[in-house]
Formats: sequence, C-alpha cells, structure tokens
Amino acid sequence: MWFSLNIYKINFVLILFVACNTSSSLDDDPLPIYDSESNIIEDHELNSVISNEGPLTLLALGDSYTIGEGVNEDERWPNQFVKVAYENGIDFLTPKIIAMTGWKTYDLINGIESSNFEKKYDYVSLLIGVNNQYNSRSINEFENDLNKLLIKINNLKKKDGSVLIISIPDWGSSPFGEGLDRNEISNDINLFNNSLKKFANINNLKYVDVTEISRRAINEPNLITDDNLHPSGMMYLEWAKKIFNNWID
Repeated sequence: MWFSLNIYKINFVLILFVACNTSSSLDDDPLPIYDSESNIIEDHELNSVISNEGPLTLLALGDSYTIGEGVNEDERWPNQFVKVAYENGIDFLTPKIIAMTGWKTYDLINGIESSNFEKKYDYVSLLIGVNNQYNSRSINEFENDLNKLLIKINNLKKKDGSVLIISIPDWGSSPFGEGLDRNEISNDINLFNNSLKKFANINNLKYVDVTEISRRAINEPNLITDDNLHPSGMMYLEWAKKIFNNWID
C-alpha cells in the first residue's frame, strides 16, 4: 500500500535545485536542503600510485546522498570508497559523480542525458529514490524509471557484474524526523527498497543495504551532519567500507 507523505511537509523555506534545464524538479519538493553549493561533479585524477594496468574508474549516480549534501568533497561516500579501495591495494581515479540534491529518478535520467561521457566505466553505482518517496511519487513510476536508468547505465559500463544498486537511507531516523511518524516513513522506505532489491535481483546486479546503518542515527547523532538530515562523513565512511567489502571482488 502506498502511503502519502504530504503529512510530513514542514513549513519552512526549501531551497529548490533545478537540474539539467528541465522543469521537472519544480513540480515537487526535494528533501529540505540548507546552505549548499552542490553541483554536478566532473572527474579528475587522484594523485596516487597507479598500478601497471592503470587505475579503475567509478561512475556514481544519484542525489544528495551521492553528492554528499552538507559534507566536504573528500567525505562523500564515493570519494571515501576510492580511499578504502586504495588502502586495500586497488587504485581508482577520483569518481565521476552525476548527482544533485533534490533529484528524483527522472531528474537523474535528464542529468545523464545532458552529461558528456568520453569513456565507459569499470564500476557504476546507483543510489536514487528518496525524493520520489518523500514526494509521494508512485512505486510504479519509480520502477519504470529504474528500467530507463538501467538502459543508460548499460551503455556506460565496461563489463557485466560491475553495477551496484544501493538502498535508500531512512531519513526519518535523522533529527529531522523527530516529531514525525517514523514508523510510517520507515515502512515507505522499505517499500521502495524492496523494489530496488527486486530490480537488482532480476537484472543480476549487486545490491548493498546501507539503510540499517542510517537507522542507527536515531541513537547516534554523530552519524548526521549539521543540517540534521543528511549523513555525516562518519556515516559515509561506514557506507564506503560496506560497499567495498560487498562489491569489489
């Protein structure tokens, strides 16, 4: 059953991000964002030791959880992921990130279409859906958009077995969720994540659950950044370690 989240809307000013010269982001509210300079991030090389075969490449697709709303660039999960990989003897270039705070699935589709790709990537991650859920978009629309995203991802990956689906974190466990119906938010998040997991299984994609880590924030405030909503660098580091251990062979 689909739950409407309009009851969660709180009367304060939201900063809206418009992506890829489309008007779709104006139709709904993103999760609240604060003082941010989030943008589409292009890739550049790490000043690290490069193996004889050359460093690997990562394309990270998503929304505020991939762009790292509220944290420094080096604290974003994709950036910490490549550091974890390096510590384990695997070299990556700095990740290419296509993400923006407030993006829903169709915003990400537009973002990919408006970006220039000069190469294919060894690994591609997808973390999207929280703004679909927050704005009461339907599961059916979400699943249709996932299929569209997979077509684009397949054109950007180098090989099979290199695509990762990451679960949607539970924003209701953050301080922002205090006073709201956290159980209902959690149930909604579970519905979307069930669709993501099914999507990953059907298409033989890796799936990593970071939702349970995010739910610890209700008792561990250091896992949330100063905006009281998005993960801190500490939480992103836990994601990065779990993603590395469950994704990279």
